[in-house]
Amino acid sequence: MCEFLWGVGTGAFQVEGSWRKDGKGSSIWDHFTHSEIRDADSTGTSSDSYILLEKDLSALDFLGVSFYQFSISWSRLFPTGVVAAPNEKGLQYYNTLIDSLLHRNIDPVVTLYHWDLPLILQEKYGGWKNESMIDIFNDYATFCFQTFGDRVKYWITIHNPYLVAWHGYGTGIHAPGERGKIRTVYSVGHNLIKAHAKVWHTYKEHFEPFQKGMVSIVLGSHWIEPNKLEDESDISKCQKSMERVLGWFAKPIHGDGDYPEELKNEFLFLPHFTEDEKNYIKGTADFFAFSFGPSNFKPPNTLPKMGQNLSLNLREVLNWIKLEYNSPRILIAENGWFTDSHVKTDDTTRLMDVTFSYAAIKYDNIDVFGYTAWSLVDGFEWQHAYNIRRGLFYVDFKSKKKERIPKSSALYYKQIIRENGFFPKDSTPNLQAQFSCDFSWGITESVLKVSIKY
Repeated sequence: MCEFLWGVGTGAFQVEGSWRKDGKGSSIWDHFTHSEIRDADSTGTSSDSYILLEKDLSALDFLGVSFYQFSISWSRLFPTGVVAAPNEKGLQYYNTLIDSLLHRNIDPVVTLYHWDLPLILQEKYGGWKNESMIDIFNDYATFCFQTFGDRVKYWITIHNPYLVAWHGYGTGIHAPGERGKIRTVYSVGHNLIKAHAKVWHTYKEHFEPFQKGMVSIVLGSHWIEPNKLEDESDISKCQKSMERVLGWFAKPIHGDGDYPEELKNEFLFLPHFTEDEKNYIKGTADFFAFSFGPSNFKPPNTLPKMGQNLSLNLREVLNWIKLEYNSPRILIAENGWFTDSHVKTDDTTRLMDVTFSYAAIKYDNIDVFGYTAWSLVDGFEWQHAYNIRRGLFYVDFKSKKKERIPKSSALYYKQIIRENGFFPKDSTPNLQAQFSCDFSWGITESVLKVSIKY
């Protein structure tokens, strides 16, 4: 039986809507969108996945995925962020979602934190700037393991901590919108790493023995190539760029427990891990969950002057991960492409990196076991609001029914999943083959709703 995982994903804040419904508390993104982002009024509904769960499930049925990667809205379970008696309506929603997936033989891949921190924790503690968040996050994660862990075998602690730290506390284009000092950015990153590690150890010690699940953290990156392949200076600059972005979190967790030397040499104020902390942090991921595509990692326009070119070659960055981190098992946990907001269902110009994934597996012996197309449905795209779309299913946000209408990309992905690879009529000669039987396909999204039109 084939075990390669094909999936699709979402993030709760992007798709759930119902930000004030059924006792849900406000998150930092609720506050940020209503105070900082224009044209964000419809985040109150978005694709309405909280209300229209059956439509999302129908979309998943249509694709035939083997897993669905979604996040839990922390403030829907605990409006104040502190673990006490859970909000019953929120608890019921996630139990229903998980049970409905399993009924369809779709594995839930659950993200504990996809950026929507309960607002009260930001106002009371300063959010991730405060080391107290490590224990508070662990309490929340522990509740989720206790409550859902009998049915969930794949957990993600934090989605893209680089963006949480860099854009949430540095550039200010993400919630909570702080334009702080670089020292603050790295302090936030430090706390995120330690929070992840603590949650991983909690699961290993108290839940893995009988739940038999796996825990990781989604890390994202750009990919930089030298202008001149023979120029050692250009190559060195590209290596340093990767270390500053992906290596910032990957080296402590997937490497030796410490930051890259590049970061330590450049930022003398960088927080330090003690030897005990290094030993505690290293190895705290059961697989390498990787996010890649056009994203917020795009560097400034000074790249050519620095001997660097931005590239979207997923195969190359997978090879870099293989070499840097001792050939880990890799889940492509987020991969997708933007289209303009006016594009409805004809998104044929939107490419996915499935071909790069296949080439990396077949020709480079990279251990990729799953692929997550992002995202299941159109939703709220963070600082871009509704000016871009990423869904495989089109949603008219102004309609009441908010039908989930499959785009060209959904039809294409559906066929790839059915064939477990590429079909000759659409393949180049070098890519006429199937993925290995232990590959998995998935999709991810934020919490919102869908329905299918045929």
